[in-house]
Amino acid sequence: MLPLNLLAALALAQAPAPGPVTAVVYPTGTRIPVRFPHFLEGGRTPVGAPVMAQTTVSLLEGACIVVRPYARLEGTVTVSRPGGLFGRGGLLLLRFDSMAVGPGTWVPFHATLDSLEWPARSQVRKGGALRPGSRGVGGILGTTGVAGVAGALTEVGVVPVLAVAGFDLVLRGARARILSGERGLLVLTAPLAIPGAARCIRADQSLAPRLPVIPDIPARTTDRKGTAGRDPINLILVGSLPEVDSAFHSADWSMAQRSTLGSLARETEAIVLSRQDATAPMSHLYYLGRMEDVRFERASPTARARHHVRLWQVDSAGAMWAAAATEDVGILVSARRHSVTHRVAPDVDRERELLVGDLVAGGCAALDGYVSLPGADSTGTTVAGQPYVTDAKVAVVSVAACGPPPADASPEPGTP
Repeated sequence: MLPLNLLAALALAQAPAPGPVTAVVYPTGTRIPVRFPHFLEGGRTPVGAPVMAQTTVSLLEGACIVVRPYARLEGTVTVSRPGGLFGRGGLLLLRFDSMAVGPGTWVPFHATLDSLEWPARSQVRKGGALRPGSRGVGGILGTTGVAGVAGALTEVGVVPVLAVAGFDLVLRGARARILSGERGLLVLTAPLAIPGAARCIRADQSLAPRLPVIPDIPARTTDRKGTAGRDPINLILVGSLPEVDSAFHSADWSMAQRSTLGSLARETEAIVLSRQDATAPMSHLYYLGRMEDVRFERASPTARARHHVRLWQVDSAGAMWAAAATEDVGILVSARRHSVTHRVAPDVDRERELLVGDLVAGGCAALDGYVSLPGADSTGTTVAGQPYVTDAKVAVVSVAACGPPPADASPEPGTP
């Protein structure tokens, strides 16, 4: 799936110069990037249940913002079926019918699902039906591969993989699921008409800079000895630990478990059987001479992939945190290192923007702007020796302990 910001620019940006915005109509077929804050599953979420999503970009007319990001979309579940025996997949169909374009202002919004962050493009069928294919051996091995399965077993004992995987194949059909916080695209099935605005809100002026003073801190994490550079610092959070925890919780991210024999065994099982582990342990990184203080993640349908971030306190008051956010996209088996680890997506900026968007969408955070840390490089290698690329910028986000935004309102950019 293409980066959502690129899809949004292609679908929503128009040519005219800035000016007063009148009525704006987006045609049938326009794709809208969204985020699903609640878990949905075929056969478990009943037909007729309400569905909510949030836009993740501004809707534009030229350089003017017509609808701010994180506008609320509402609809219903119209078809919901569980997976069947012998690998028969489930089914989930959603229909959206309304959109909040301002406090207390709703307009008709008719759309269906076009694509999702985790399922293959082919699993979202014509008409918006999420229908995973029949589950086979390939689905069990997935991104791990035969070598990955064998390697994963070396971490925590020996498991009869073929017997367990075969049993899993017979009993469990693929579930049609949308995870909490998952990104996707909706496609309009009818024109979307937005009432005229009194004035133009320029997209390039929507974020007012209000950066706090950032201490002189290193640009990269290190190994245990503090010598070799590792993952880049790409996020700074301003707020206390309870406020950080509240912001991540509202954004549907979970705190990772400690690395114990039991948690590692459960993660290995989830990797082998392609199951979810929403709080799987992480390997340690070091920064300012110590390992991370707290770790959060947003799980995928399988423990082989996830969004995750490590945080370090960087001030004595406990009100500022440096963070390294990366995305795991599979399993990497290293014969040279005699190890099994996650494969990391090289575009760490994409993960930074996804995490910032999730925190703001959760209603407990605001993007203050971007800074550059001394000595930051645009390329490097991660803790597992995998290359990454970055613009060397760090997003600065203020967090607060709060609840989700009101049901009929969208959060203002730059406002916690």
